Amino acid sequence: MRNPKGFSMLALALAAPVAFAGGNDGLDTVRVPALRGDTSVDMSAGKGITFESGGSSINVGAWVRWEYRFSGGDIQPDVGTFEFLDARFGFQGHLWSPDTKFKIYLDAADSTNLVKDAWVQQKIWANDNMKVEIRGGQQKTLYGRSETGSSSLLEFPVRGVAESTFSGLRSQGLNALLSMMENRLHVNAGVWNTSTAGGTKLTGQSEDSLNADNELNFGFGFTLDSDNEGGMSGLRYSQGDLEGAENLRWSVGGGLWVGNESTGVEADTLGINLNGVVKINGFHGLVEFFLRNAEVDGGTADASATGLTVQGSYTMKNPKYTFGARYSWVNIDDDTGVNSAISLMTMANGGSSLNAANGDVTEITFMVGRYLNGHANKILADLTLQSVDPDTGTSIDNMIFRVQHVVKL
Repeated sequence: MRNPKGFSMLALALAAPVAFAGGNDGLDTVRVPALRGDTSVDMSAGKGITFESGGSSINVGAWVRWEYRFSGGDIQPDVGTFEFLDARFGFQGHLWSPDTKFKIYLDAADSTNLVKDAWVQQKIWANDNMKVEIRGGQQKTLYGRSETGSSSLLEFPVRGVAESTFSGLRSQGLNALLSMMENRLHVNAGVWNTSTAGGTKLTGQSEDSLNADNELNFGFGFTLDSDNEGGMSGLRYSQGDLEGAENLRWSVGGGLWVGNESTGVEADTLGINLNGVVKINGFHGLVEFFLRNAEVDGGTADASATGLTVQGSYTMKNPKYTFGARYSWVNIDDDTGVNSAISLMTMANGGSSLNAANGDVTEITFMVGRYLNGHANKILADLTLQSVDPDTGTSIDNMIFRVQHVVKL
């Protein structure tokens, strides 16, 4: 693979001799009328570099999400650190026509899962009211609202403990996508190699793992939006009401996960997700609920877990300062004698985790930030008060403070 910095410099060199087409802020767009034949290039800050030729369109994009984080309290020792959470570069677009889409994205900040997205999506049937598409490859499974949206479109620096625990992984598989009601209703049904839960302790659960089992996992879901303007659901779900919607915009959704795992232990898993979001006059609200039950085949002991996230924010019109608060909670309630391999561990996001033990993890988070250029250039800061309360043992109270900067090409 070519050096992405070299590629970006080549694109800039091609763009240098041509005129700038300014927007509201002046020199924000560069256009190259033609490279060869009918090929054109458009470079817009925050939207990457787009090459178009005939019926094909390829967008080159990148973003960096880095932060300073301090973790203190009962967790020992106190830790202050700088960290890259995302350093992504890739391509997406369509070939020949919008009926054939693709996405390939890598993450240099993730040493375990370098390949984040690598999929092809094909429209196989459509009429005036609906369309059916198939997306195959490594991708987000569409289970869970917050985790389905891009990490570059978050309004808090990181997701809550509930979303990260129950729905934090991509998987390799095949997803059938149905859109109807003027693109307001979306239904999906997929078959997958591995569980989507970020807190699963079954082996072989990395995002780019091949199936280590003779059984696959199944996921089903839907979202219903108030309008077809976008940004309320699916991969393009954008948190915060940066536009200041004059009329109430809303979206509701749900998901069902049927897991069949035998990587080390044969287990059956059933997961349920319900979620909803609203936007109006700068306010954005999100609620997300999870329920998971797992048991070893032939066994009687259940591993049960419940999660809830409620968050809200307000974004000022000008300048675009944002303020928010979030409550996120996970409860693990396994039967006595349950195989710990089928239990969940809570994702710490800088604090402590509840691992192989019953109990609760509660996080209360306060956020403040500034959108410099929308989600493409923003500075966010939050303070999380985390309480880890195992049913047996010592409770842990932590404080996690972070300042984060996100920049998109």
